[in-house]
Amino acid sequence: MGRPIVFWYSSKLDHILNPPHHTIEPPTGYVKIECRHAHEVDTWSKRLRAQEKRIAEMTDHERYLYEDKIRAHAIEQIKKDIQNKPDDFNRKLAVELLRRMEASRAKAAVPVLVEGVMACEKEEGIAP
Repeated sequence: MGRPIVFWYSSKLDHILNPPHHTIEPPTGYVKIECRHAHEVDTWSKRLRAQEKRIAEMTDHERYLYEDKIRAHAIEQIKKDIQNKPDDFNRKLAVELLRRMEASRAKAAVPVLVEGVMACEKEEGIAP
């Protein structure tokens, strides 16, 4: 293989990602897995497919809990990294990213079942 196939893996989150390019360093908490042989690629691809299947079979609530754990980890890392940014520009970018991630987390709130009310029941006063 001319260049390695790369996966990022977090054992804490039990989460695998495909990076956009093999030279990019993984986010904090993830380990870079470089596969240089076909059997290694097959092994990690199989694990990634199993993860995708597991996610596809989750209920909305299970998916929320799984994804919220990943979001919370990312937000925690960004908060730690803001202090270590070398200049004001990068610090502002990190603060904006943090704001967007927290908004995304709030937007993906736990799904709630809302029971509808029929108009005739409401008029008669028997609606719950």
